[in-house]
Amino acid sequence: MCMDEQAAPIPRMFNTLTQKVSFVYNKTHWFTDKEAWTLYRIVAFGEAFGWTLLISAITYRAFHLPGYAIAVSIAGMTHGLFFSLYFLFVFLTARSMKWGFWRMSGALVTGIAPYTSLIFEKIMARDRKKRPIYVEPPEDI
Repeated sequence: MCMDEQAAPIPRMFNTLTQKVSFVYNKTHWFTDKEAWTLYRIVAFGEAFGWTLLISAITYRAFHLPGYAIAVSIAGMTHGLFFSLYFLFVFLTARSMKWGFWRMSGALVTGIAPYTSLIFEKIMARDRKKRPIYVEPPEDI
């Protein structure tokens, strides 16, 4: 078996994966652009709120104030919920806003560090004002 025959399955698997991802991506067009943007903004601010709660609870714990263990636990769960919702809604709304791979990746990466989802939201808001887009509402919903 020559080297070219061994390398052939990799591009074929990549093409299959790309087709499956594209299929799923095209099936997530459930919102109009405006609805998707509103949902994205809500979860971006929610994610920042979750960071605020968590950082506040950790600061509360640093001073050994009464009830710090439960405060960190509740803030951690709340932050985890908002963090998960942020990632979920990036995937659910990206198609409706015509976000490609790089914008989706940017949104996902900025969800990791504290408050960077707000920075990304501001950048996207400025970009939307410069280059407004119109996405047709979904037909089958």
